[in-house]
Amino acid sequence: MKKFALIGHNISYSLSPMIHGEIYRKMGLDASYELISVDMQELPLLAERLRRDYDGFNVTKPHKENIIPFLDGNPPKSVNTVRIENGKMYGFSTDGYGFTKDLKIRFGDIGKIGGDALILGAGGVARVIIEELKNQGFNVYVWNRTRDKAEKLCEEFGVKFTRLQDIKPDLVVNCTSCGFRKGENPLVGADDDGTVRNLLDRHHVKWAYDTIYSPPQTDFLYCNRASKTANGLGMLILQAIESDRIMCGFDIDEMLEREIYNELMDKLSSKIASNV
Repeated sequence: MKKFALIGHNISYSLSPMIHGEIYRKMGLDASYELISVDMQELPLLAERLRRDYDGFNVTKPHKENIIPFLDGNPPKSVNTVRIENGKMYGFSTDGYGFTKDLKIRFGDIGKIGGDALILGAGGVARVIIEELKNQGFNVYVWNRTRDKAEKLCEEFGVKFTRLQDIKPDLVVNCTSCGFRKGENPLVGADDDGTVRNLLDRHHVKWAYDTIYSPPQTDFLYCNRASKTANGLGMLILQAIESDRIMCGFDIDEMLEREIYNELMDKLSSKIASNV
């Protein structure tokens, strides 16, 4: 039996075991997938155990950067997938694939239309999505409550920091954790000209995407008057499929990927809705 895992901290809520289990079932793979919650100081010992006893693992908060010193080769700056091969651990990121593929499924090939895209947040997810949207031809702007952090990110990627009152975006992507618990989103809760709520009220946003998937209707999406909105559940599923291509060597073609995507979207949407 193959052994895989997701490592992070306080991740008991994760849907990853269900998602990867369904993929293994579809592909006929005898494999286990477990959740491992680990503190930073425990990470070196865990990395050695994973290298020795596992076939691969996924990485989530807060270890997507912390895991990099333990990897071989030249991993990206943020890693969510590790393939273990002949005692070596190779890091990859599939978040960008999941986001871009889901964006096209939910909104169509909007990269051909282009326009201005506003990223809310300046963390690891924002880094991935900025690069993806630039590659699709968007003019990318970043807003973050901590301006210094946003400006450093903008300088690194060659995009622009913006105040919310200074932009009329076509696409808004929430890359913050605000809204993870419904009713606790300071981005949309206040009432002044510099809030996301007023940005969404003032302008007709074409597309709004929240990388959060639970609750299904976050405050950000609820307040949004965009023509089309989507949460991050599809991104979660698609990055997992791509991750299993890497870790397991699966040949998952376009048709099978869409079949897995549709089935998991139905199952997980119902599960998340029943737990909210």
